[in-house]
Amino acid sequence: MNHLRKIVNTSIFALLLAAAVFGQSSLGELRGRVADSAGAVVSGANVEIKNQTTGETRTVQTNADGEFTISKLPVGAYTVTASAQGFAAASVKDVQISVAFVTEQSLTLNPQGGQETVTVTGGDVATQVNSTDQQLSTLINNQKILDLPLLSRNPSALVLLAPGTVQTDSAAGGFSVNGSRERNNNFLVDGVDNNDTDVPGIPGGIATPNIDATEEFRVITGNFNAEYGRNTGGIVTTATKRGGNAFHGGTYLYYRSDKFAARDFFDTTGKTDPLDRKQYGVSIGGPAIKDKLFFFFNYEGDRQKNGTQIFQLVPTAEARTGILRTPAATADATVNRNNGSFGVLDIRQTGFNNNLANQLGVSLPFSPTTLALLNRIFPLPNNTAGSARVSPVPGVFDYYTFGYTARNDIDSIATRVDYQLNSKNTLTGSINWSKGDYSFGAPTFPQFNDELRTPQTGAVYALNLITTISSNIVNEFRFGVNRAKATFNGPGDGGVSNAINDAVNSVFRANNVPTLSFGSANANAVNLITPFTSINNFSTQGRTTGTTTIADSLTWVSGPHTWKFGGELRSIFSNSQSNFSRQETVDFGLGTNFAFPIVRYTDAGGVTRNVPTTGAGGAINDYLSFLSGIVAFQSETQFYDRRGARVDNDLRRYRTTEYGFFGQDTWRIRPNLTLNLGLRYEFNQVPYEKDGLLSNLVDQDASGPTPAGGFAFKTVGKNSDNPGIKLWDNDWNNFAPRFGFAYSPNFGDGFLGKLFGGPGKSSIRGGYGLFYDRVFTNLFSNSSGNPPFSTAIFEIPLNGSGGFLIDDTPRLATRPSTNLVQDGDELGLAVIFPTARNNTLQKKFVTPNSASWNFGFQRELGNQFLLEIDYVGTKGTNLIRSVDAQLTSVARVNAIRGTHTAISTSTRTNYLNGTLNQAFGQNSAFLITSIGNSNYNAMQLRLTKTLSNKRFGTGQIQGFYTWSHSIDDAADALITGTSDRSLPRDSSGFAGGLRLERGDSSFDARHRFVMNFIYELPFRSTNGFINRLIGNWTLSGIYQAQTGYPFSVFMNGVDRQGTGLSARASYANGSNGFASNRTSANARVYTGPDRSLFASSVPLDGNQGTVGRGAFRGPKYANFDFSLIKRIPITERMRFTMRADFFNLFNKVNLAVPVSDVNSANFGLSTTAGPARIIQFAGRFDF
Repeated sequence: MNHLRKIVNTSIFALLLAAAVFGQSSLGELRGRVADSAGAVVSGANVEIKNQTTGETRTVQTNADGEFTISKLPVGAYTVTASAQGFAAASVKDVQISVAFVTEQSLTLNPQGGQETVTVTGGDVATQVNSTDQQLSTLINNQKILDLPLLSRNPSALVLLAPGTVQTDSAAGGFSVNGSRERNNNFLVDGVDNNDTDVPGIPGGIATPNIDATEEFRVITGNFNAEYGRNTGGIVTTATKRGGNAFHGGTYLYYRSDKFAARDFFDTTGKTDPLDRKQYGVSIGGPAIKDKLFFFFNYEGDRQKNGTQIFQLVPTAEARTGILRTPAATADATVNRNNGSFGVLDIRQTGFNNNLANQLGVSLPFSPTTLALLNRIFPLPNNTAGSARVSPVPGVFDYYTFGYTARNDIDSIATRVDYQLNSKNTLTGSINWSKGDYSFGAPTFPQFNDELRTPQTGAVYALNLITTISSNIVNEFRFGVNRAKATFNGPGDGGVSNAINDAVNSVFRANNVPTLSFGSANANAVNLITPFTSINNFSTQGRTTGTTTIADSLTWVSGPHTWKFGGELRSIFSNSQSNFSRQETVDFGLGTNFAFPIVRYTDAGGVTRNVPTTGAGGAINDYLSFLSGIVAFQSETQFYDRRGARVDNDLRRYRTTEYGFFGQDTWRIRPNLTLNLGLRYEFNQVPYEKDGLLSNLVDQDASGPTPAGGFAFKTVGKNSDNPGIKLWDNDWNNFAPRFGFAYSPNFGDGFLGKLFGGPGKSSIRGGYGLFYDRVFTNLFSNSSGNPPFSTAIFEIPLNGSGGFLIDDTPRLATRPSTNLVQDGDELGLAVIFPTARNNTLQKKFVTPNSASWNFGFQRELGNQFLLEIDYVGTKGTNLIRSVDAQLTSVARVNAIRGTHTAISTSTRTNYLNGTLNQAFGQNSAFLITSIGNSNYNAMQLRLTKTLSNKRFGTGQIQGFYTWSHSIDDAADALITGTSDRSLPRDSSGFAGGLRLERGDSSFDARHRFVMNFIYELPFRSTNGFINRLIGNWTLSGIYQAQTGYPFSVFMNGVDRQGTGLSARASYANGSNGFASNRTSANARVYTGPDRSLFASSVPLDGNQGTVGRGAFRGPKYANFDFSLIKRIPITERMRFTMRADFFNLFNKVNLAVPVSDVNSANFGLSTTAGPARIIQFAGRFDF
């Protein structure tokens, strides 16, 4: 009872102190046991650990059970020595301390007078049985980082060598860990925050140390201890390289060229895409003061030129005259719609197929303005016969193809200083900095040279002080700062060519079409939306973000308990401007606002029909609208300050602070049984905008009818007009318990002895934990478009006039600022919609969280041969996702149907999006909520074998297999991926709500196998010259194979829920005559479902289609990267290395997910593929 009371009191004491200290260290720990030759424990023995690189030492004493723990040790090789009165000393050399891991090393003492023992351990952390905790993790050591082939030349790509990880299919290129989202991972460098708080998900973080600056990193994939927090996904904690008492360094060059690369599968030019990459660097480290002050420095330059083929859709030469030679029409209207089979169409003003006069009551000639734009800007197609890229509207549009070489220039610096102030204190400081100039987007057409560029800078500064208070109490203080700056330059800014803007404006001036101009250099640009290639003049964006971290961690070893407790403060800022839609946009064509047919055709039976307004037919109708100069709408977004005065941009300065506290006890109940008990608390302050420029919909239900006077947005947060109202309510309940156990069966003989291998040869581990996430800045920064600080002006004609003409379109003007959102005049000639999609946040926001559990078994199968099998489960709750807050009123649609000529034959999309919604009559309401859910279950199997027999070669081979299933209702808080293009309503009772969104995660790879190996060939010779030829060869490689990703099938341009996004398709009822895309010519790239599975009819008003989210699977993936390495010794400490890396050695074509728009001519076809084979050569000198 006294012992229990002591534990409880100590626990309370630890939690009280938690407000001062915290974990998340990049250091390691050593635990062990000292016994005599008879196996009896030796208590009170002195155990000294000495760093073999720096000479730093620490000393502790064993407890009554002969056990010892030494915490807060920098990564590296150590010598461990035990001594006790009456015994000869014993030492073990080359004990590896690994980042965020507990290394176990026991020692045996011989009686005094016996020989002192010195052992060189052949142990490998990767094959050590873990009998200390429940955490699931994978070490990526320095040898793997240097020797394995890396296509990206980014060490964080090796994260995918960990079981439970899978590459996502989003544009961020991140990875999911055990069913978590890619944005939920936590990146640490030397123990401090390395995360992009604005746009998380990009692997590696803000400033990932390069290969030659990284010592090692660990991927913690499941049930991490209470000292870790911030996110619910994986943790990637990196330790940078350090100096020592001996100087070391080197210089290197890695080179790639299109001369050593295979042609892209879809390239029809017969030539390899341009490729030129040179990565070079220099490193040096050593002592500034021996045994006291050490330094390391690395510089790396990376110069990349990567070519690709760009396909831009343009009208054919004959189509520019008004003659459209589409394939011959059949008697089946459905086939005609999907294949664009309407025969030869004459859409000139007097042509039979031009039906403008009947539909609009007016006959229009082709507009001189649009004809001038067409001939000035858009080249003729040059798509070659037999191309895998099929025109979506044959005989009308085809592709203009050109080569584009993206240029990325990157420089990075990494430096670290370690200073042993005295025997009690060690200070470490590190800087990781990078600066790059990146290609952000290809030019629209090569003659305009309007490639978008993005200069970016990232930096992480870390300061770490380790203080040994006593032999059993060690403190670690950390201070960290990270900074990220990115500018996305549009045409006319940052040296980007403004030629395409000049071309558009010159045509407008020549035809007396006025343009708008307000603000910066590219504000007078005009975006042109066309049914082929649109002209999108990117508005310059930029952001600067950063996190300042103050943290402290205290470890106290008391008998069988190792206590850890602490706290952390993260002060976060983000200054950003997005400037979405700041420039004038002119939408040519009927589009989704009218979508009534103005082109007709005669089918094979002689029946005159309207060309449908969806699929290829919709593009043909829009093309006639374009040629006639019809403008569906024009728009411009205007920004205002707190006084209501119009300003040039939407600059916002967001601020927040986040806190984390924890207490943890690692209780070694018995030498072979350990419990890990912890409690963590997280509190994330609600963010605010420094200048009060933040608003939200407060105390009003967006799903109901528009109230009298409209919806009123209120400014919220500190420094606003309503400082007492927060963006959302504080969430104070984020307590996260953690529990784990590790049991190592010690059966020595019999059946159980054989099953478990004997004492220390196996372990059974399990655990459960609750983990909390954070709200990244991008979610609430989109609210910069809310009233009264932003107004998106839309001028849209709604009656039977069918649109404006480009020559007489009413011009936009500055509008007054307003915080009201009101319904528009649904019957007016030119309704001005004073807002676009609003971004509101749920007032009762709950912090996203995830429960995780695991149970597994490790077994040593032989010398340094480890088997591990685990069951892993996670359940995500209150996940962030986007929904449409408003409900479409189908009754109002039906009431107005047939009352106007232009509406009766339309798809009524404008009314679903706009005035017929009960709320936000102008458009959609984008609501950020915490109502998402996910579920993940997996079996994870891993085998690791270290080869240490020089006669047969040395190295390591490791493989894992994951059998998993991930289910959710959204794979991301925003809309990304191949399954998440729909935006459900927030009401589960309306047309299915979130229930219809539940399906396989877009990153759900049901089966995944990964193998990596490093094998040093055993060839040797006593002859020095011959040995240089045949010795020191190394082979390495990575093989990955997995099943395909899920994807959904959509009907682009069809929106029956008024969300502004395409609806999912519906299954057909029996055979409906749909034509398959599969032909002998495209059979190899036809990876999607047959078109005949889907109905041609669109969903009912207010509904999605019947096809579920993620109902189909894309192509499988397999890839093998291989390296051949030759090391040539020059002296004992100097060597030269040559290597050749073969990425995708067998040049396997890994097709991407197919086109999922059932209305597209390319439906079911994969139109892109993964990289073809690339060979890289490298040389490096090391000392």
